[in-house]
Amino acid sequence: MQLPQIRMQQTPALLGLRINKPVQEIQQPRAELNLKQEPAIMDIKQPKGELTIDSSEAQENIDLRGPLRRSRDNAEYGYKMVMEAIEFKSQSGDRLAAIENKGSNPIADIAFEESAIYQSNEIIAAGSIVGDGIEIRFEARKPEINVQVRGKSMDPVIHKPIHNYTPGKVEGYIRQWNRLSIDYVGLHVDQSL
Repeated sequence: MQLPQIRMQQTPALLGLRINKPVQEIQQPRAELNLKQEPAIMDIKQPKGELTIDSSEAQENIDLRGPLRRSRDNAEYGYKMVMEAIEFKSQSGDRLAAIENKGSNPIADIAFEESAIYQSNEIIAAGSIVGDGIEIRFEARKPEINVQVRGKSMDPVIHKPIHNYTPGKVEGYIRQWNRLSIDYVGLHVDQSL
């Protein structure tokens, strides 16, 4: 026997989503350091050197002596002549004291030595120039160097990041609507049972 049946078919509802993704933009501008290097200050001083030129010897060589120097030279010359005369007289006295020695004639020897024939020395003028006679001295002085370091300065400027954000969107829609269909079968009853 066939019993009547109710058949139900159900179609579920399907939801769909439209998604727009969010957009995020971040930019970081570079910081500005603003460095400044102050130039160092260098101070250089060169003291003048000392130049000394002494021409007194050259002046003496050409007999341009001052009165003090001429007096000193004359005194030295006189002293030298006196000492030579004392030496000569002393030696002559010693030779005359030895007159008793036979074989020598000291009086004749001394007379010959003092004669003009024996004295044939070359006389050089006192004003002759020997060398240039100029003395030059230069005394250099060290330079004075002062360095002043002035350093550096930094004034940084930091920029904030630039942030742009567009939020995403989600929209829902129905892709398939729900449905319920009901059907029945078996209304015909078989009497043979």
